[in-house]
Amino acid sequence: MKPERLIEDLSLVPLPAWWENPWVLLAVPVASGLAAYLLRRWWLGRRPPAVAVAAPPGPPPHEEFLARLAALRAQQDRWVPHPFAVEVSDILRGYLEARFAFPVRFQTSREFLGAAATDARLSGEQRAALGGFLGGCDRIKFARAEANAAGMLGLIDAAEGFIRQGAGTPSDASGGGRA
Repeated sequence: MKPERLIEDLSLVPLPAWWENPWVLLAVPVASGLAAYLLRRWWLGRRPPAVAVAAPPGPPPHEEFLARLAALRAQQDRWVPHPFAVEVSDILRGYLEARFAFPVRFQTSREFLGAAATDARLSGEQRAALGGFLGGCDRIKFARAEANAAGMLGLIDAAEGFIRQGAGTPSDASGGGRA
């Protein structure tokens, strides 16, 4: 091979006659697509099935939080507004975390309500109740708003009602009674 004839020596290899058949041109992409589909099904099918997470042993989470609210209600004569608001807010936030797996304990009320606005697990009524409850707690906790016993009982009642609604228990079975 001489360097001056290099280009002339490189010629295309002619395709076989069967390659120019339109059925072959149609069959090649269909066969490769089918092979890719079957390979994907095989790949996804070999993963182990998802393991269902069993509920933790013990009573349902709403019972624990209702018991904490009842204990807080029983200490009515020792309520101080700021620590009370922190405690009742923590109880409801703990319930939301246990029941709905919201990371609400480490979020501000605004952050949580913004995230909950698009969450399908909460109804519009529940979102409104949470907004009112968290707003009332925040006014006491951060703005140091005056809170009387009736207002604090209202916060306990709102938290208890929300927990009972989420658990599907009747609201007249509180056991603590309203003062």
